[in-house]
Amino acid sequence: MKKLILVMAVILLFTQSASAHHFWVEKEADRFKILWGHYPETEPYEVERIKDVKAFDKKGKEVKLERKDEKDKVFLSSKGDVSMITLSSEGGFLVTTPEGKKRLTKREAQKKGLQLIDSIYSSQYAKSIFGYSDAVTEPAGMKFEVVPLKNPYVLKPEELLPIKVFFDGRPIEGVTIEIKSNKETVKTNKDGIASIKMSEKGMQSILAKKRIPTKDNPDADYQSFTTILTFELK
Repeated sequence: MKKLILVMAVILLFTQSASAHHFWVEKEADRFKILWGHYPETEPYEVERIKDVKAFDKKGKEVKLERKDEKDKVFLSSKGDVSMITLSSEGGFLVTTPEGKKRLTKREAQKKGLQLIDSIYSSQYAKSIFGYSDAVTEPAGMKFEVVPLKNPYVLKPEELLPIKVFFDGRPIEGVTIEIKSNKETVKTNKDGIASIKMSEKGMQSILAKKRIPTKDNPDADYQSFTTILTFELK
């Protein structure tokens, strides 16, 4: 029975990880909106979680953004030509139990007598591209980011897009990559590179995950990092 519970817990952890929520940015008329959920489904979020939002033009130069926080969503606008927007979000504690995920620290969950499978402190990063330029094939200075190594807008469905994943400014090996509408995952090689098969036309999302064991932290066993690259193929 214990083995069965463990197997079910591992399956639960895997399926929930594969469907984890994340932020991304979409263009709406003459402004941009930051969304949260599991594409294409969206959910409300706490706007104060959104930190360090930047926009860049086709030359890779940072352009000024105006931010408007509404009740459960953030909108952005700029007088400049925006080719790419990056953002980071404030992290949070999360535990995984046989009943699902809960926004608690490890200590809080233990006090409630919950059976723990996993406990993490998570941080998220997002990059959304709205037009190709050579600048999008270079790192944007994020802590954790996915960089396309060629123009994704010239690719057709089923063609491969080479990407490179950076963590703290350096290419990173062994990072798990998830692609929208694709149940398979790939990992980056020793140079931080992986090849991603493009899906059908529409919004493309490429998500990378990394975990680091924490030291002497009673509230989480791991620090989890997630970063996503999105762009739309028409």
